[in-house]
Amino acid sequence: MAGGSIAEYFVVFLVSLLPIAEVRGSIPMVFILFRDTTSIVYGLTIAVIGNLIVAPIVLIVLKWLDIIIMNSRAVPNIVRRVYAKVMRYAHSKASKINRYSLIGLIIFVAIPLPGTGAWTGSLVAHILGIDRRRALVAIELGVLVASLIVLLASILGIEIIKRIFML
Repeated sequence: MAGGSIAEYFVVFLVSLLPIAEVRGSIPMVFILFRDTTSIVYGLTIAVIGNLIVAPIVLIVLKWLDIIIMNSRAVPNIVRRVYAKVMRYAHSKASKINRYSLIGLIIFVAIPLPGTGAWTGSLVAHILGIDRRRALVAIELGVLVASLIVLLASILGIEIIKRIFML
């Protein structure tokens, strides 16, 4: 694969999967690891795809955990009751913001700050009871916007450093 090793591309992929890091960490890493245009394009593609696959997996796992918590005899009753109470409360609050939930979810995921992104967006969508398909579209759009913002910020940062140090 161009000028990069499989191990380097794999590291970019793993970083894009990590909570907190996601594309905020993997896209700048591409510019650190790779120098030629082809490797950078491959690395950026892997970083974005890696972060795009987070939401479908997390949404499925959260649904699965929901079923286990509510139906398993292995889960203590107190845990089940507290979980059900938290989910009812979240759903009651969600009805008030449902009109803006998808746009809000896109913006929340798109802002490339710690604590936002596909992981947290998936958790928020699950807690608010947003339809999984609609949530997935919103989260994926947010990831694409965040990727573009981080890419532009990385390129701008590199250019500023080059001009300051006359590289």
